[in-house]
Amino acid sequence: MKIQGGLGPRPLLSVPHILSDEASCYYHGYVMAEMSVHQTRAHFLKDGGKIVDNPNVGKTLSEAYWAPGNSELFLDLVANLTGEPLTGKAWIAALEEPLEALLASEKVEYDAGVAAGSTHGTGEIDLKMHVRLIDGDEIISDSVADGGFVSACKKF
Repeated sequence: MKIQGGLGPRPLLSVPHILSDEASCYYHGYVMAEMSVHQTRAHFLKDGGKIVDNPNVGKTLSEAYWAPGNSELFLDLVANLTGEPLTGKAWIAALEEPLEALLASEKVEYDAGVAAGSTHGTGEIDLKMHVRLIDGDEIISDSVADGGFVSACKKF
């Protein structure tokens, strides 16, 4: 089954053929994960919310999804965070959005984010790691050689 949506026709669910050795016993898990991602995003975005630069997102995900680990059922984790049982509503809404409308709304969000600037200031970001941005054999930037992560990003 295909649904016409934001990025053109995309498979909503493709079922691998059992005779071609593609029959995955956990394939439904990918579908449920995709549903939960869209439902979780919709939860954070409702009422004009945002995900990027929203300090509540990481905290909420940590407390609601990651901290319980396997002590709670997957469906309960989603329901506890979003306030409703797992459904495909948010995913279907994303698939049904016309491409032009999707691009226009993402452009508005992008422009607003650029205009607002980072909420983290302009100081250095310490990831406590060495980051190299590489294209093939070419090292484009290096957080150690370039004086930090922000400098490496600017050079990139």
